[in-house]
Amino acid sequence: MMPSPKGNKEPYLSPIIVQNGLLRGYAFVSDTELPQVAVLINNKPLTKVFCKLPVPKSYQKNAAHKFDDRTKGFLVPLPAQVFDGAPHELTIRLCLPRQFTGKSATGKPKQDWLIENKSIFQSGDRHGRVNYVDHHFQGWVAFNQRPIPLPQLTLCDQRGNYLKEIPLVPLPVASGQPGKYLANFRIPSKHLPIPLRIHCGGTELIGSPCEPAKKRAGLLETFDKKAIRGWAFDMNKPADPVELTLKIDNKIFSFFRPNIRRFDIGRYLKLADEELGIIGFQITPPEILFDGKPHRISVEFTDSGHPLRGSNQLVQIPKNYLTLDEITPHVKLAPRSAKIARPKAPLVSVIILNRNGELPLASLFESWKAKNSLTNIEFIVVDHASEDESLKLLSQWQYQLPLHTIPLPLNDSFSASCNRAAAEARGRFLLFLNNDIVWLQDALPPMVDSLEKDPEIGALGLKLLKSTDDHEQAFMQAPVQHLGVRFKLSNGAYWPYEATSDDKNEAEYSAQEVPAVTAAAMLCRKADFFRAGQFDTRYFYGFEDVEFCLRLSHKLNQKIVCRNDLVALHYHGHTRLSGRAVDIFDRLMNNANILQKQVGLWLKRNYWTSLFSNDKNLTTEKLTIGFIIDEAPTKDSTTPLSTDASKLARQVLRNYPQTRVVFLPPSRGWYNARNLHVLIVGHPEYDIDNLTAHREDLITLAWIRDNSDLWCQLPWWSQFDGYLAASSAIVRQLAPTLACPIVKTSAASPLGPLFNPRLAPLRIALLLLSKLAPRHNPFIDELQRSLKADGAIVWQESSISGENSESGLKRLADVQIAVHFNKHIPKNLPVPQFHSLNILWAPHGSKIPHPDHAQGWVVINAMPRVKWLHTEIEKALGNTFHSS
Repeated sequence: MMPSPKGNKEPYLSPIIVQNGLLRGYAFVSDTELPQVAVLINNKPLTKVFCKLPVPKSYQKNAAHKFDDRTKGFLVPLPAQVFDGAPHELTIRLCLPRQFTGKSATGKPKQDWLIENKSIFQSGDRHGRVNYVDHHFQGWVAFNQRPIPLPQLTLCDQRGNYLKEIPLVPLPVASGQPGKYLANFRIPSKHLPIPLRIHCGGTELIGSPCEPAKKRAGLLETFDKKAIRGWAFDMNKPADPVELTLKIDNKIFSFFRPNIRRFDIGRYLKLADEELGIIGFQITPPEILFDGKPHRISVEFTDSGHPLRGSNQLVQIPKNYLTLDEITPHVKLAPRSAKIARPKAPLVSVIILNRNGELPLASLFESWKAKNSLTNIEFIVVDHASEDESLKLLSQWQYQLPLHTIPLPLNDSFSASCNRAAAEARGRFLLFLNNDIVWLQDALPPMVDSLEKDPEIGALGLKLLKSTDDHEQAFMQAPVQHLGVRFKLSNGAYWPYEATSDDKNEAEYSAQEVPAVTAAAMLCRKADFFRAGQFDTRYFYGFEDVEFCLRLSHKLNQKIVCRNDLVALHYHGHTRLSGRAVDIFDRLMNNANILQKQVGLWLKRNYWTSLFSNDKNLTTEKLTIGFIIDEAPTKDSTTPLSTDASKLARQVLRNYPQTRVVFLPPSRGWYNARNLHVLIVGHPEYDIDNLTAHREDLITLAWIRDNSDLWCQLPWWSQFDGYLAASSAIVRQLAPTLACPIVKTSAASPLGPLFNPRLAPLRIALLLLSKLAPRHNPFIDELQRSLKADGAIVWQESSISGENSESGLKRLADVQIAVHFNKHIPKNLPVPQFHSLNILWAPHGSKIPHPDHAQGWVVINAMPRVKWLHTEIEKALGNTFHSS
């Protein structure tokens, strides 16, 4: 044992305590170090934790060891793997202090732990396992003692719906394990759903839900001019259809399922007709195979990419026709007619920017000619110093389309060139169009019709499908790229993203109102374009369309609509990346700063309102509230915390019916706060410093039901964003210990004042620019108390980056208050954030050496108050929707 420093007690590690899915213990190592404990399950490391919890009085009374303030506790949620009913060895080790770690005299690493305690944990009196073998579900169940009577197995489908019960078959005791009673089972899979859930009592067997491993078989049999034939199925689930992929020249051409019966395969496998599903396929060869060229064809299982036997065939079908060029010499065509004149008053001016886009331009014009029925239009193409044959192509198309070309000697920005073309446009409507769009239908007439019928619509977009290969890519394969633009949280701010069909809340096949649409295909009125201020020329190929749409909405009070009932194909990335000089890429980083400077703070103040009101404008996310519970409730048992959390959750849902409520028990990842907007912590020993995968705008609420004295002793007690109490007595007891109000939960207001759909809570980060002297602490304490008392969320950060806060969370801040107590403000002030209000508080009247040193900061000497901060935010938001 490690020798204790003079006057100190010996190191101590309590026995293992497991309760409600939580492993608990207490330890002491020295007067100067916080104890650290390693937790292992079946000799495999689970985690290392520092002991920071006070020892509850209830535990001290029953413990043989005498505790003092130096003994601290830890709490670790046990993972789901230990709740399978089987016995598991739990180990806790008191780690050596840092000064005793390292290598021994022989150079080998020293043992890094001081004391070790072990315990066997089993969540029930039984456990078992199930496997799928030879069309049967078979396995065993072991009991700690002989049950009388022997329980039955409960069979359920994948969703947990009851099917039936099956008896177990007892095994002789002599063949059982020592101290165990064994029974087994073997159940034919016929007429049972797959996968199947199997329980014994309240314990689900290991391996459940059970299904057979996939055992694929298939053959690409024949190929000819009439059909591609073969068969494919899963031998373990022969009645279920499989998904197949046809590849031509190693490119995906189409997806399909078997479509014909193959009784010959069933007879060969000795399966009844009803046991074998539709496993044969016969599909028509695609037209691409009839061009007389050699092609390699394959059929694969879609989920695994594994090819069928006989795949990778090289086939070549002779053409059954000759072209005119093949039977006659090339004939020089007669001179073309005159160029098509540019109309004086077109309905629509189509504005296209181009750089080295000869191929996509040709596809765009071809698809326009094939699909579009609107004739009263003009094309204005701004060419950015193309070095390919783009200008020659444009010259040729002037004989087929009313096309006006503006050649530039440089590669200018999207904003500047679109504004230039708009100034020359003669149409009443402007259609901004990328040169890599391919029209799939006659979409422009209904888009124009929408603007003419509804004057409240300011801009229209449409659904775009993404093509990353070539324009011959099959239409059915192309994924959805754009259903409109919304916003999401990333890196401490809200950023635009293109909504896709991955989000089931988006309207994939009908028009929907959105904050913005991409200018890859955007229609608006010419008058509105100039009234809203055109595109901001400070941007260089990025975010200019998003900000323009926001200005159109909030400056002109008009709607932005994406017509997702209309569709076009987007050869994504060509416009943005083609032929760009390397040095110009450096300017792209500037776009993000401009966007956040223009609308970043506005987005922070309005995102929460959109989320809370569920208006599905800035975001389609559901407000998600997580409750910490100490055990997953079952039919037979629950805990007081789980019961109370369920009651509070029902109150929340009655007041906020669009909210999503989830519960976090220890076995499901207690500290994983992924996708939560609010976390309600009702367990006093839940350490919010250990949160993982959390959002930067997460709000944490302490919910005190009992143990008020214990809550106050917790190291993270002051770090919660808000405090809820279950009774008036708790409010009276804890109010003196808090800087912010503590709210009693009620049926009418279960979550208190932070949940105001009209005004988001003000989030404030305090940045300490220098180390605090003891005389400065009262200033900081008074500032925090004042701000919290007025309903703000306040925390301290060690740097401007926001990476290290009091609670260990990376936080989103509306306001940053940098505090400086020295006589002179340093030259190297942190760089202000574009999407926050930046306040420099110098309470002692610090002097600024030069105005440039505090650029971007509002310097004040008086203590900032919440009311004043709201006023300053309103001033900052006053210029949000003004263009440069």
